[in-house]
Amino acid sequence: MSAVYAKRVKLTPTADKIKKITLVSTILFVFVFSAYMIDLDLVRFAERLGNAGAVLRMFADFNPAILPEAISEMLVSLALAAASLFVGFWISIALAFLAASNTAPNKIMAVVIKAVVAIIRAVPSLVWLLMIVASIGFGNTAGMVGLLLSTMGYLVKSFAAAIEEKGTDSIEALRAVGAPWLHIVVKGVLPGVVTSFLSWSSIRFEANIAESIGLGMVGVGGIGALLMRAIRGNDFGNIVAILTVIFITLLAVEIFSIVLRREIKKS
Repeated sequence: MSAVYAKRVKLTPTADKIKKITLVSTILFVFVFSAYMIDLDLVRFAERLGNAGAVLRMFADFNPAILPEAISEMLVSLALAAASLFVGFWISIALAFLAASNTAPNKIMAVVIKAVVAIIRAVPSLVWLLMIVASIGFGNTAGMVGLLLSTMGYLVKSFAAAIEEKGTDSIEALRAVGAPWLHIVVKGVLPGVVTSFLSWSSIRFEANIAESIGLGMVGVGGIGALLMRAIRGNDFGNIVAILTVIFITLLAVEIFSIVLRREIKKS
């Protein structure tokens, strides 16, 4: 018995070395294959890097006259992000409790919800937007619905994971005394996961702003549409001013999110 054990112990470092070599080889293979598929040409990139100076000089222009319109449109993009997050937050909470393995009242329903959410998450918000536009036309409503679907795809998975991490001890204890499902959710689970819900939502708000800007460039309102108009007109003065507004806004939101998550963890 001891000889067999010693033999196993002796082979363990070799097995670990093989695993590490396999892992590194796999990563290198994936990189080389990806570089081949996208026709990565770093030599040409380095040769043309000298053109960056000319491009940067064009971006040295700044047109302050467009700032009022840019700020107004940025507020529209923020409103789209906030509205879709607000609605998606409450819908996602309900679906997450129905989908989490330790709180789902019906296992089949949980599987269906997770499958639908996975499909929503797998499809880019731009594709959802195009489908919605085909039905109701361009506009902020289409953008909000597209962002709402994207938000739900993200939050339902995150919320369900937070619920499942809580464990089942308190849930089983409440079930043992005959507590109804809604009471278990509200009294037994929600207080322990609300902090995680808020943290995930603050992160998602940042993503919603970025997505709302991107959707604005393909037909939805907001600063994205204004930026696309400036790009099509090669108006670098306006482009720089618009990008400055976007950068300052995203930086402010990032700082706010960091402070909010810090306060949430303290509470």
